[in-house]
Amino acid sequence: MDKKTGAIAFRFNEPHVNSVTQIWSVGWDEQHSSLYNWSGTERKDQGKYIFQYTLSGGGEISIDGEIYSLKPGHAFIVSSPSNYHYYLPENSSKWEFLYLTLYGEQAKRCWDYIRNSESQVVRFHPESSPVKLLKQIYDDARDKKITNAYQGSSIAYHFITELYLYLSTNDKLMKDWSEGIISAVLFARNYYQDEIGAEEMAEASKLSKYHFSRLFKQETGVTPIQYLTNIRLQKAIELLEHTKYSVDEVAQLVGYKNANYLNKITRKLTGKSPGQIRQGDGE
Repeated sequence: MDKKTGAIAFRFNEPHVNSVTQIWSVGWDEQHSSLYNWSGTERKDQGKYIFQYTLSGGGEISIDGEIYSLKPGHAFIVSSPSNYHYYLPENSSKWEFLYLTLYGEQAKRCWDYIRNSESQVVRFHPESSPVKLLKQIYDDARDKKITNAYQGSSIAYHFITELYLYLSTNDKLMKDWSEGIISAVLFARNYYQDEIGAEEMAEASKLSKYHFSRLFKQETGVTPIQYLTNIRLQKAIELLEHTKYSVDEVAQLVGYKNANYLNKITRKLTGKSPGQIRQGDGE
């Protein structure tokens, strides 16, 4: 993606499509003035759902009176109207970010879910699916590839789905973990499909292997391998239940060499074979 700031707005006129979910705007911005600020109680674009991801520099957001620092990798997820206020703080000389604004019933459901069950400020790895998709949406919008309401609605729904999937493996206690452990967890989430293990997670944490293993279990409650296995199992179950990939293909997509190994994992941790998981059969 070439670095080029800009904002693209969409105003489609198909109400029956737009009511489900739709893109309102997408943009890439860089702010340098402390005069930059937005209030969720004063915005004119009501009924909108905003995802804003920090690329570099830093900003701040106040949500219901609580102030959050927005460093690179942090995104805020808010709706308008609501009690938030984001701005470039005086101690920051730059805030570069990507944003996506949606509307419609599915967007409302997703944002309501986040507000009720997660923090509205979430950390995303730069290579995570939601961030990569946001960059692709911006590129496509800038290149005028999003041309009708059906296409816009499909893209909006895709982003919502990726957000749900990412947050389904998000740990609510992550904000209390040390920087090295967070780095290892984000690495595992984004590269679980590759041949990685505890050693690669330790490298991502920039800690010694011994200190990493001890600290990881102390902060997360499980070993690095248990954490990685849980991610792979969750992803395998999603693929088995919602796609037509063969069991062997699912195994390879989640980082296992073959179906036999995946079968051992699912039987050990769920008591079911991959085939039983696919059929919804626990017997």
